[in-house]
Amino acid sequence: MSKSLSENIETQEEQSLSLGLTLRIFSILGPYRWFIFFATLMVCVSAWADMQIIHYASQLFDSQEWEEVGIFRAILPLALLGLANRAFGWGQLLISVYCGNQAIAGLRKTLFQRLMIFSKSFFDRHKAGWLVARSTGDIAILKDFMTYALMMLGVFGTITLSALFRITRIAPLLLVPAAIMLPLVAFLTARYKKRMTKLQRAARDQNSRLVANMAETVRGVRVVHAFYRQERNLEDFNAINTINHDTEVSIAKLNGMFLPVLDFLGVLNLILVVLFATWILHDPRMQSMAEHINMGDVIAYVLYMNMLIWPTRMIVELYSMALRAMSAGERIFEIIDMEPDVKDPENPVSINEIKGAIDFQQVHFRYKEDGEWIIKDLDLSIHPGETIALAGPTGAGKTTILSLVARFFDPQKGHILLDGTDLRNFNQDDLHQHMGIVLQQGYLFSGTVMENLKFRRSDLTDSYVIEQSKRLGTHEAIAALSDGYETRILEGGESLSLGQRQIIAITRALLADPSILMLDEPTSSLDVYTESIIQQAIQRVMKNRTSLVIAHRLSTIQKADRILVIDHGKIMEQGSHEQLMNHDGPYRRLILHGKLAEHHE
Repeated sequence: MSKSLSENIETQEEQSLSLGLTLRIFSILGPYRWFIFFATLMVCVSAWADMQIIHYASQLFDSQEWEEVGIFRAILPLALLGLANRAFGWGQLLISVYCGNQAIAGLRKTLFQRLMIFSKSFFDRHKAGWLVARSTGDIAILKDFMTYALMMLGVFGTITLSALFRITRIAPLLLVPAAIMLPLVAFLTARYKKRMTKLQRAARDQNSRLVANMAETVRGVRVVHAFYRQERNLEDFNAINTINHDTEVSIAKLNGMFLPVLDFLGVLNLILVVLFATWILHDPRMQSMAEHINMGDVIAYVLYMNMLIWPTRMIVELYSMALRAMSAGERIFEIIDMEPDVKDPENPVSINEIKGAIDFQQVHFRYKEDGEWIIKDLDLSIHPGETIALAGPTGAGKTTILSLVARFFDPQKGHILLDGTDLRNFNQDDLHQHMGIVLQQGYLFSGTVMENLKFRRSDLTDSYVIEQSKRLGTHEAIAALSDGYETRILEGGESLSLGQRQIIAITRALLADPSILMLDEPTSSLDVYTESIIQQAIQRVMKNRTSLVIAHRLSTIQKADRILVIDHGKIMEQGSHEQLMNHDGPYRRLILHGKLAEHHE
């Protein structure tokens, strides 16, 4: 089984820029990448228009054209260049935002599809908060990177190359200040990069921890209140929040130190350029070396040199954005690339009809590669239409046996056959269409009761659902809800009682008319009245279909065709209730010691 994401986060090295990962991030754009490239060209044109405005204005300063043609006609090219600048910039923004949103929508779909194919073991190993952080915050970071990264590179490249080219055209000697300032900026940027890489990585990890802790606490808020854990949970959250805050403050401090330094270098660069230009204008020897530059050239030169510092600041922000994107992309692709523990075969066996014969052949299973065996050398044959009750102490492996039949997991050794075919040879979707599974606490989704009842089969009509609910004996309990079948349910069914949730969950499972029915203590912790409703519904459906039941109620177990007493992953004894009671074995001791109760206390 694969290592958990949370463990990987702890052991991975500091993320740095990766060309391969960058290319993969941009591959998310798919067919939209050409639009993004076109948008980048547009922003390059917009940046070029800025440089042309400086060039044309400097020429106009020393020419008499404006006196000959009039001021309005003279500045018309400047107005057109400014209009082109805004138009291309506006167009680039629209294209980038549209394409970025389309690409991110596709990525969310891909990520969700991957999550849906993972087996139960994946979600047992990973907190919901970690996955939520990846599907929200990390994807938002990638969206910003894909939308603005090429734009910022385009602006940086266009302005830098254009400014250097224009300065060279005025006089190569004017590049001397740039030769002094740019290496200094590059050195400081390299120092900034090393520190920021570490901080950005830590910030992403701590943010995931924060989201995970909050999601876990909100989901278990009833338990928190029941055990009066509010203060302790708040302390735990505050500890994580403080660490996250301190890291974010460290990032802000680093940016707060570095960016003002860049601004200071910009001012220093401007002073140096003005002094250098003044020297050239007033020193005849420098004039000859600079090919007799004029005042318009000096103004243009000062503006060009000032603009060289501005893109440097932009590239620093781009680097910070890229680091966040590398970390986010790594996390998302880690999920997308992860192979599920339970895989569908390349050439699956089609399922037309299931008789319900289940055979365990020397099955071994454990949840961790280095963990102890939960199921050990299990051999078991279940006949079609037989009702099997699983009894035994907590942790004996009863729920694991049901999970293996449902193929939530695959055994490490041995085979599980369904009608003579290994479960690994079936598609999971095809297999689960013929199975009905009810857990101890049925999970309900936000929506109406009717929508939840149709969750497995959306093709069912309302009238059919109501008719079948009456047949099962659950109709009256559902109709008694505030709005009957149209009663709104909160996420997880929190607005309903445990008994009401379980009645809806059992009805939902039985409406699918499964060939194999698996019940994991569906009536535990229920009142006698609700239990009787569910028991009657189950008894009506269990006839003529293979059923596996885990129950701690003697009334449920007595009606089984065969009882299996499980302990430490092995069958200790099996038989009918009468047979096992006539034998002084584990089953009889479970009853005598009160481990299997007739009624609720």
